[in-house]
Amino acid sequence: MPTAFSYVRFSSAQQAHGASFQRQQDMIAGWLLKHPTYTLSTSSFQDLGISGYSGKHLDNGFGKLLAAVEAGSIQSGDVVLIEAIDRAGRLEPMEMLPLLSKVVNAGVNIVTLDDGITYNRESVNSNHLFLLVAKVQQAYQYSDALSRRIKDAYQRKREKAAAGGGVKRRTPLWLDAEGRLVDDIAPFIVQVFEDYAAGIGERRIMARIRGKHELLESLNPSTVKKWLRNPTAMGNWGDTPDVYPAVVSKDLFYRVQKRLQAAYKPKGASSQYLLSGLVKCGRCGANFGVLNTGRSPLAMVCMSRHRLGASGCSNSKSLPYTVLDYIRSQTSHSALQRAAQSQHLTANEKREIAIEGELTQLHQQSTTVVDALAEYGKLPAIVAKLNTITSTIEKLEAERALLKATAAPLSLDDVIEAENDFLDDDPIKLNALLQGAGYAIHCDDKTITVHEASFQGDSTTQTYRYSHVSRPSNTYVLFHADEEIRLRVPNAERDAAELAEFLAQPITQHLVYRDGEFVEAEV
Repeated sequence: MPTAFSYVRFSSAQQAHGASFQRQQDMIAGWLLKHPTYTLSTSSFQDLGISGYSGKHLDNGFGKLLAAVEAGSIQSGDVVLIEAIDRAGRLEPMEMLPLLSKVVNAGVNIVTLDDGITYNRESVNSNHLFLLVAKVQQAYQYSDALSRRIKDAYQRKREKAAAGGGVKRRTPLWLDAEGRLVDDIAPFIVQVFEDYAAGIGERRIMARIRGKHELLESLNPSTVKKWLRNPTAMGNWGDTPDVYPAVVSKDLFYRVQKRLQAAYKPKGASSQYLLSGLVKCGRCGANFGVLNTGRSPLAMVCMSRHRLGASGCSNSKSLPYTVLDYIRSQTSHSALQRAAQSQHLTANEKREIAIEGELTQLHQQSTTVVDALAEYGKLPAIVAKLNTITSTIEKLEAERALLKATAAPLSLDDVIEAENDFLDDDPIKLNALLQGAGYAIHCDDKTITVHEASFQGDSTTQTYRYSHVSRPSNTYVLFHADEEIRLRVPNAERDAAELAEFLAQPITQHLVYRDGEFVEAEV
C-alpha cells in the first residue's frame, strides 16, 4: 500500500492556541477516509510557529521532509498531504518552485487539501503548472507586502520615538494609555526592582505588594518576572532610549538584569524572623528553625533533628534566639559590606552598571548589523550603523576602565547606617541581603562559629561558646575569646531590681537586649 506523509506548519506561536493545527489535522484525516488505499506514516513533519517566508522551515520540518524524499524514505507513489501550497513556504517563486520540483520529480505526489488538487509529474506538465506558479507567486507577494508594511510601520514608530514623540502600543502597568507614569503605582514597581536586586524572590515580592493597590490584586510571579526584564521600566522602547518616563533608574534596572543573566536564584527571605535561613547546623548543614511555644523565650534548633529525631541529626541542642541575634549583630558587618555595596552605590558605580547594560545592548545590535552586512553586502547605511555602534562601544569601554580604576569601597559607617535602616524599616530585605552575601552562623551543640570578621578583632573566624541562662534575671551567658558576655532581656514587672542585680556582677560586658537591639547598660 502507498504511504501518506503529513506536513503541518503555522507561522506564529500564538496560532498554537488557535484552530490552525487541529484544522490541518482534521483535513488530513478527512482525506485518508476518502482514500483507504493509503496508510498514514508514523513519521510526520511539522513546523509549528516557524515562518515559511524567512526560510527557517528549511532547517526544520520541511527541510527534513525534503531530505527524506532525497534519501528515498519517502518513495515514488507516496503522497505528501498539506493544507495549501503556501504551507510548503512563501519564498520567492524562483526558490520555491525548485524545492517543490524535487518532490514531484522523485515520483512523490503533493496533495493540497484545501482544493483537492494533486501535483505530480503528469499534472504539472499540463495546466497545473501554471496554477502552481500562480499560487507560489501569490503566497510570496502577500507575505512580502505584509512584511514591508510591518517594517515600515515600525520604522516610522522608531523615528517618532527617537524624535521625542510618543508611540502607541500596549503599555505596562505603570504607564497609562498615553504613556504617562501612573504615580500611585510607580512606588510599588520601584519596590519590585529593589527587592529583587536585594535578593528577594518573585513570590515573596508578589506577596509584599499584592493587595496594596487595586491594579495589583491579581498579580502573579510570572508578571513580576516580565516587569524585571522590560526595558520600558527605564524609559526605553526597544533599543530607543528615553521614549517613556522611567519608573526605575538605569543602574537599578541593569543591576537586576545582571542577576537575571547570572541565573541567580534569590533565597527565601523570612517573613517573620530575621535569623531564618542564616543559622545552620554545624553537623548536618540543615537550617536552624525558630521554636516559639509562647511559654518560653524564642529558641532555634536543627530542623533535621526536630523533624526526624536522632536519625535526622545528632545535634539536639537548642540555642536562645537572643544569643544568636547578638552574634549576628557582632559579625554581620563584613557580609553587609559586600551586600550593601550593590544597594548603596556611588555615582561612579551607578554609571559603571549602566555602562555594562548599554554595552550588552550594543553588542546585540552589532551582531544584528553584522548579520545584515553578510546578507546584503556593504550597503552605506549598514556600514554607517556598524561604525557608529563600534565607536560607541570603544568609548564606553574606555569610560568603564577609568571608573574601575577609581572605585572606592563602601565605608563601615555607611554599612552600619544601612543595617540600622533595614532593621527599622525592612528586616525581610536585610535577611535576603545577608543570605545573598553568604553569611551564616554555624551551631554545633553549644559552640557557635561564624566565618566573618567581628567588631572585637581582626580574625576572620569567630567562635562563641554558649554557657547558660540565669532565669531569675533573664540573663544569657556566653564566651568569646575568653571574654565573658552577659545578655539581659528586661522584664517589665521586675525591671529595676533585676537591672541592679545584673549590673552588680563583675563581668566584662553588660548588654541589655531591648526592642531587638543590644545596648550597653549604664551603671
